Amino acid sequence: MANSFCTIITADHYPRALALYKSIIQFEPEILLHVLIADNGPLPAANSPAGIKIMTAKQLKDYPLVDSLYRKYAHIRMDFFRWSLKPVFISYLLENGSEKLLYTDCDMFFFNDYHFLFSELNSSSVLLTPLWRNADPLTDKDSFLALFSSGIFTGGFIGANRQALPAMKWWAEACHFMMGAHPELGIHDDQRYLDILPVYFEGTKIIRHRGCTVGAWHYEECKRELVNGRVLINGEYPIIFIHFEDMLVSQILKGHDRLLLPYLNDYQKVFEQSGYKLQDFIKSINSYANPGAIKKIKWSLRPKTRIKNFLYKLASRL
Repeated sequence: MANSFCTIITADHYPRALALYKSIIQFEPEILLHVLIADNGPLPAANSPAGIKIMTAKQLKDYPLVDSLYRKYAHIRMDFFRWSLKPVFISYLLENGSEKLLYTDCDMFFFNDYHFLFSELNSSSVLLTPLWRNADPLTDKDSFLALFSSGIFTGGFIGANRQALPAMKWWAEACHFMMGAHPELGIHDDQRYLDILPVYFEGTKIIRHRGCTVGAWHYEECKRELVNGRVLINGEYPIIFIHFEDMLVSQILKGHDRLLLPYLNDYQKVFEQSGYKLQDFIKSINSYANPGAIKKIKWSLRPKTRIKNFLYKLASRL
């Protein structure tokens, strides 16, 4: 198992993991996706592809911290337990045969070859991708402040090899110490801890390819541009993978991220081909796709707000 992927889900999100798997095998048919089911829910009724290796948290209960994390967080919020398992599951896989791992959230989907990320793990032990929030407080104050409350790096993607074990075990202990959003303490679930890794763990590499982890929160820093019929980020980077969480899907369907609509359509087709419906996981998708007249007017105001912010920024510097 030289190269493999992993993700962590609750049992009801298996179709998301299946879509992720179908996207990664486009570029390496034999690649494995290790799936950890955090809530010990029922396994999928249909047979999973051979390349999907499913485990449950119960099967890992004797691995360090798993039982303690479950007792501390699962009764409060299952997401806390699931998120806290990221470094634990990565560590387990690295100690049990995996050499290089890419962890992604299950709602990621790959559109281009990802092998350069595995190649980065030849010389680095940990890979992180920035959230690329807007760092100008005059353009987007909320985005600027989020850099200091929810962090610089996304917790939805982590690359690691066996030399990353000290970093993963530190991260796991930090998650065991505290989860949740506590901005007054500088804590934001599992994610804010990642800001520490480039400082304390020298093998950490920041992936600056802006086609990785394309999402809703960095529109200004990662502009979508059509170049010779191809969507490139900032006119330079091809889209490698997109994070299809609810916010991005809503922005696409509202017309605020039009160039990503063909990508969303492809993602939706994969669900349908697997016998599932994307709207079962994004409940409001139908209202976004078929809005009324009032909603259309409201949504059309967002580009005007961007122009207003730009003019305000320009005026403040005169």
